[in-house]
Amino acid sequence: MTEEHSRRPRNLIVLRAGDASLHREWIAGRQRDFDLFISYYGQTPARWQGDADFYEQRTGPKWPCLADLLKTHRDRIERYDAVWLPDDDLSVDTDGIDRMFAFFHAHRLCLAQPALTRNSYHTWNTLLQEPDCHLRYTRFVEVMAPIFSRAALQVCAPTFSESPSGWGLDWVWPTLCERAGLKGVAIIDATPVRHTRPVGGELYRNHRDLDPRADARRVVRKYGLQEVRAVAKYSIERKVKDVPLAPLERLSYWLRRINGRRKHLHAR
Repeated sequence: MTEEHSRRPRNLIVLRAGDASLHREWIAGRQRDFDLFISYYGQTPARWQGDADFYEQRTGPKWPCLADLLKTHRDRIERYDAVWLPDDDLSVDTDGIDRMFAFFHAHRLCLAQPALTRNSYHTWNTLLQEPDCHLRYTRFVEVMAPIFSRAALQVCAPTFSESPSGWGLDWVWPTLCERAGLKGVAIIDATPVRHTRPVGGELYRNHRDLDPRADARRVVRKYGLQEVRAVAKYSIERKVKDVPLAPLERLSYWLRRINGRRKHLHAR
């Protein structure tokens, strides 16, 4: 581990990565406020091991594999205050991810996701970035890129093995958080990511036996929710416009950027 990572960050990304993963964009910055755990699902041994703070290799669909990973590495993962579980086809730089985590903590969220850029492949229009917002509170966060607080992950992780395709989980999580007394579910518009590939393509090519609609019906019924319908576009409850970071978070973010620039200039 480099000197810059001698202090353990409070944030973790757990990534199910294939051979075309875009995660090298995420870690290209000179400094970052997160660790990266890569769970590689391809066929080349140690394919991305050199990029990761923690590494494993296992095959299978994203959510059941994450369920097993979280159990296997429970003690390690519970050290972090926030855990992001993105797909591997999201384009975003290091500063964008650091700022996303800063917003998550500053607004004391339990569950969130970054908005999608307007040129992203997408399913729900409401997840596209609203340029005049920093943050929108909602009751729907997609399985593509959820961020969990430590408490929310403990509440929601048992569901990960219940939907091989992931369908239905994004409807269940906000309800489970609410039932557990956790508050703050939001779309973070200030730090959008670009979804670069058609939705679900690689998952369904690799796992042709998946039945997403059956998965959704099963988990929604289990947790006593209404049948999933195309109503997510009406799920936004309220907007928070032009909300700055909390002073300490803002100061920490800018000090990291200034320090990174100084190191870059000295290295030239």
